[in-house]
Amino acid sequence: MLKDALRELETISKPVGVHPDLVQGGGGNTSVKIDQELMAIKASGYRLDQVTEDDGFAVLNYRNIVEYFKTAQITPDVDYEEAGAELVKQNTIKLEGYKALRPSVEAGFHSILKKYVIHTHPVYANMLCCAKEGEGFVEKIFKANGLHCVWIPYTMPGFHLTLSIKRTIDCYMDEHGVFPQVVFMQNHGLIVTSDDVQECIRLNSTVNDMIKDYFNISAPYPAIRLEKVNDSEFISRTDFVQDFIKANPVNMDFFKKVLYPDQIVYLGDEQIAIDRTDSKINIDTCTGKVVYKARYAEARTIEETLTAYLYVVYHIRKNGLELNPMTDEDIDRIKNWGAEKYRKKMVSEAE
Repeated sequence: MLKDALRELETISKPVGVHPDLVQGGGGNTSVKIDQELMAIKASGYRLDQVTEDDGFAVLNYRNIVEYFKTAQITPDVDYEEAGAELVKQNTIKLEGYKALRPSVEAGFHSILKKYVIHTHPVYANMLCCAKEGEGFVEKIFKANGLHCVWIPYTMPGFHLTLSIKRTIDCYMDEHGVFPQVVFMQNHGLIVTSDDVQECIRLNSTVNDMIKDYFNISAPYPAIRLEKVNDSEFISRTDFVQDFIKANPVNMDFFKKVLYPDQIVYLGDEQIAIDRTDSKINIDTCTGKVVYKARYAEARTIEETLTAYLYVVYHIRKNGLELNPMTDEDIDRIKNWGAEKYRKKMVSEAE
């Protein structure tokens, strides 16, 4: 049973992880429930395309997490992010013969969903999740076509996001008598869930394809290309990135319009230099040239994140919609969150 579940985890992870329009760097996560108690979930800091039946995952007792959230209430004297992280830590199981890895920070909401869960940061779904008009388009594109889905206003990942998803799903089920299999998270991304592995994979594709069809996006997603200067320096050769920078006012204020947490982790403004060459991410606004002073794994992650961010901004604006950036308060929370610092450390140390 364990081996079957781990093979299925690889099955739902790799087809998503190889596409930078669906996930960037170590973003996104997947899970498979092994039985009525245990769940395998992508490990924090790993890319989805690194998940195999032998590596890249953690196992935890999700049943205890489900029970916890059945009665969870907000009181002012409790640090729930810390309590939620400790809950996941206490329920992480060390399996003999496997690495002891840290579960994804989003293990909470995986626990309360169906057997198979795919959570991604697709540029197509994020066109809706990062636009002020996004919720209305979810109604128009999906609910009008009979797809059961819910919209979650921006919520800090971890405990509060899990609780928000649980309460929203409970309300939807009370009203419609159906478990919604698609979750749009404002300024974050997409979740699809099913008790059938192939349906889960299909749902993820269907949702993004419906958005592409609605907005008439037929051109292939930009190919991610890097040119190696040396082991610690790479140049962006992604045509879309260079063209966008040359055609648009790209300055530090531009990057302060933060659309989702991964932008803070991998594309933080403290790492960016505009028309200078003294930082990790160095942008020449005249030529569109971007130079990364980082090893390949980190440079690749930043390039994927930058391309996705510019792509989302481009298509939101092209369709006459308004960007809906995160608030300064929410940005500061992410910057100071230990879980995101860990993910940033993992990618900076990767070969």
